[in-house]
Amino acid sequence: MKRLEKLAKSAAGSLLQCESVRVISHNDADGITSAGLICSALKRARIPFQATLVSRLDQSLVDSIEPPVVFCDMGSGKPHLISRIDGEVFVFDHHTPVGTLDCVHVNPHLAGVDGAFELSASGTVYTVVREMGENVDLAGLALVGALGDRQMMIGANRTILEEAANAGIVEIRPGLKMDDGPLETVLTSALDPLLEMTGDAEKTRSFVEELGVSGSLPKLRGKDLSRLSTALVLKVLMQGSFAADSVVGETIRLKKEVVENAFEFMWILNSCGKMKETGLALTLCMRDTAFLAQCRKINQDYKAKTLSEVRLVQEKLQETEKIRYVLLDDMDAAGVVSGLCVRYLYADKPMIVLNRVEDMIKISARGNRLLVFNGLDLSVALKEGAEKVGGHGGGHSVASGASIPLGTEEEFISHVDAVVGQQLSEGHKG
Repeated sequence: MKRLEKLAKSAAGSLLQCESVRVISHNDADGITSAGLICSALKRARIPFQATLVSRLDQSLVDSIEPPVVFCDMGSGKPHLISRIDGEVFVFDHHTPVGTLDCVHVNPHLAGVDGAFELSASGTVYTVVREMGENVDLAGLALVGALGDRQMMIGANRTILEEAANAGIVEIRPGLKMDDGPLETVLTSALDPLLEMTGDAEKTRSFVEELGVSGSLPKLRGKDLSRLSTALVLKVLMQGSFAADSVVGETIRLKKEVVENAFEFMWILNSCGKMKETGLALTLCMRDTAFLAQCRKINQDYKAKTLSEVRLVQEKLQETEKIRYVLLDDMDAAGVVSGLCVRYLYADKPMIVLNRVEDMIKISARGNRLLVFNGLDLSVALKEGAEKVGGHGGGHSVASGASIPLGTEEEFISHVDAVVGQQLSEGHKG
């Protein structure tokens, strides 16, 4: 962390010299909390800013920018675009750097910290904003962003969590990593964990009655909480998932944010981002409650849509020797669906969702910790596979994305299958 803090301190000093700042960030929970962190710090420093949340960094976006500009949760992998901006540029990212950037660049990988598992973009931005003033109270946003990217509370994330807990910014409790609310309602709408009874109120009611547990979360205590936790973990294990730690364990209660349950806050932000309501999501990160009820409704709608897409993936799923994949049209939640499937339903192979959108194929690929431990690196597999067919890709070892031309799907899958096969074979030997 010392090396990272040195980078962050230098970046903070330069940022505080700017008269105004354009903020560009990704539109998922990690990107939105990153924007919330930097915008809050700029506001406190009385530096005017304009924020834009986008799904990807491309040439048209670069052409529209007037520096100084801060990129959050993007930029490290696209030096060819960043280099075209004439002026002061800041990149605060956690994706694996590609090449070199001739600008202010803060990335955990540059300091020997694993950006895939130990520090998200929001955590990276937090290291900068804590050097911009009295901003430790914003630490909760960094933790929400890490949850959004399925990161563990280890390494640099653990450092932030402990700092926040010691300052009274968050409270850490053992419990279920689920939304707050009446038990049956929470279980019926649960996507994370994704259970065979999700979406089925009758099945959920039977499950709860058979357990003999009632009440609401997070108020369940003692034997009731223990019985429920055990039953849910068993259900996940029986589905073939290794993600029991996604169900029960350490939960984070946010004492300064507009939603206390960090897990629920993450889902609300992610849902708003994917439903193109990024402005509303950013207001929540700026601690404005005016649109909280509306954002909660968006979250409900997005979860319902995501569940329908999960069921569609289950119907259309195909597999090769080393990967599972599906080709669908105009999906709203491709990345989330891919992640849920590989975490809870099909844990033994990487999951790749190919999504036909207008005149291209957008790809979301997800693995899990066990696959990565065995050698999987989706950032390499998707980058190589996409470039073979005239596209581009990259990201993290455990989660990556790509774009390829229409009609190249089969060739792309063939390339990725070969690369993943080689990775897992070499990893197993190692």
